[in-house]
Amino acid sequence: MPEFILEKSREAMEYNEAHFRVGGTKLYFPTARVVLLRPNAKLTPYQAKFIVPKSFNKFDLRDYLWHLYGIRALKITTQLQHAKWTRGPLDRARFRDSQIKKMTIDLEEPFVWPEPYAAYELNSKQNEYEMKKFSSLFQSVGSDKGRPTGAFDGLFDREADSVNFLAKKTKRVLVKDQKKLKKSEDRENQKAIAAKLLGLKH
Repeated sequence: MPEFILEKSREAMEYNEAHFRVGGTKLYFPTARVVLLRPNAKLTPYQAKFIVPKSFNKFDLRDYLWHLYGIRALKITTQLQHAKWTRGPLDRARFRDSQIKKMTIDLEEPFVWPEPYAAYELNSKQNEYEMKKFSSLFQSVGSDKGRPTGAFDGLFDREADSVNFLAKKTKRVLVKDQKKLKKSEDRENQKAIAAKLLGLKH
């Protein structure tokens, strides 16, 4: 970085002013979705990572953080991350969503995330487990199709259809009688048609 730019930035920081050239476009109701991520093991307390729209650049994020939250972004790096391959719940076709744009900034002051509540972590794991069971409701095939999953205390399980039991021997007899009855009805219909054509009384 040139020396004069460094001196100018230090001077602006001493007077609590923007250490960069502020954008000229005024935006009163920003609609951009900027998500602060929990840091991983690689990041220090002086760094923060965000998910930003793909149309965002470094200048946009720096201006956004300064005017909305008064945060100085001293250095910004950009990363375009490919989305994971996923499969559809019905046709099981493999597809991938659009890329995810992440930006990492260097902070003027450290920021440490608070530890998550134990109850929150437990609920998150429980919800993840229940969602896996719920997704099996749409992915089951064969004899498992329509089988109760027990997800969310059986809230989405439908009642099993009642099936009347019929012995194989009884079924064969009934089918045979039904065929005989149908043949008899067809024979009577043919006789009636022939009598009508010949003018005979049936």
